[in-house]
Amino acid sequence: MPSSSSPDPEGPPATKPRAGSKALIREINEALVLDVVRAQRPVARANIATTTGLSPATVTGITSKLLRAGLLIETDVVRGTGGRPARLLDLGSDAVVAAGVRLSDSDAFVLLVNLRGEVVASHQEPLASTDPDDVGKAVARAVRAAKAGRASATLIGVGIAVSGVVDHAGGAVRHSGSLGWDDVPFQAQLTSLLEAPVAIDSYVNCVASGLLLFDGRLAGRDLLVFSVGTSLGASVVVQGRIHRGFNGAAGGFAHSRVGAGAERPCHCGALDCLETWSSHWGIQRELERRGRPGDGLAERDDDLVTEAADRLGIAMANASKMFGPEHVVVAFTQEMNMPALTTHVEKVFRRQYEHDNTPAPDLELTATDPSTHARGAAYTVLAQMFTTATHHAHVTSGRNAFTAG
Repeated sequence: MPSSSSPDPEGPPATKPRAGSKALIREINEALVLDVVRAQRPVARANIATTTGLSPATVTGITSKLLRAGLLIETDVVRGTGGRPARLLDLGSDAVVAAGVRLSDSDAFVLLVNLRGEVVASHQEPLASTDPDDVGKAVARAVRAAKAGRASATLIGVGIAVSGVVDHAGGAVRHSGSLGWDDVPFQAQLTSLLEAPVAIDSYVNCVASGLLLFDGRLAGRDLLVFSVGTSLGASVVVQGRIHRGFNGAAGGFAHSRVGAGAERPCHCGALDCLETWSSHWGIQRELERRGRPGDGLAERDDDLVTEAADRLGIAMANASKMFGPEHVVVAFTQEMNMPALTTHVEKVFRRQYEHDNTPAPDLELTATDPSTHARGAAYTVLAQMFTTATHHAHVTSGRNAFTAG
């Protein structure tokens, strides 16, 4: 099996492999080799054998097969002290692509990435409405338009990023305030429209997936990733893997309560959720209540910014103290990335640790845009090329959609 440091944000493939079968062993070994190349690229075959524990002959056989399939290429030459010069191996860039779609209430934004995680195509498709049928058709059009320029590459899967509560295992959007959806089986709907496997996840888990796959700093670490934008979200990462909890409920951050308040109504049906105070949606609703619809949060709104930052910083610290992560990432979307907000959130978060027995985790504030979510959604699919697991699963594996050789 791949090591625990291998990024596996999406979990194992949906088909249950036959334990001990030759096909399973080959699949595991191919994933091991691809993962080492991903982490060390470019890399010599001898290093692959040392890292994986596979015999040199097995590595030679696997890499030859992956070279024929275009998943690997030979690159620079390394000259040793004796014998024949060795060619280094790198990930191929043309054989396969993964699509990532960022859904909003106005459009479907698609990116195609190759096996190296590089963006090779994009397309933006407006939505006629947020009706699931209309959205599904728009996504299918957008993916086909992006894929048109990469006809020779195999599309191994489509990842969908949605703002809200997502049952990743069941392929359903449980609740999305921005789309007005409740219990929409969107994965099944899209699978019937696209000739490729489909995976659905929340904005914040897609941000986490984007961080895990090609950022060596975060491999195998315990993290919390918070998303601050139209909605709020949290992703719990344990040893480099997204932890989803029972029924995918881990990271239920937006609909928690922090402190007493004015009992603002939330789109989930509850009152005074953190979402109503610290998300862009919640702040917009409060502006409407104050008779300023469409005005938008601005630096001058000192009280709104302070309220939003106070509750958000405290909630983030409470979650961090319970989980004890090494690193915390807070990702602000463009409309929420204001110094008055981000600076105060950081200050409030750090203040919660002033009298704590343990030091505060590393805190990283970053900005996101639609491409961040779309790329992360594509990475949720792409990551399956580098991992193989044998327990229960929920998404058809990209490895099953593309056979090497």
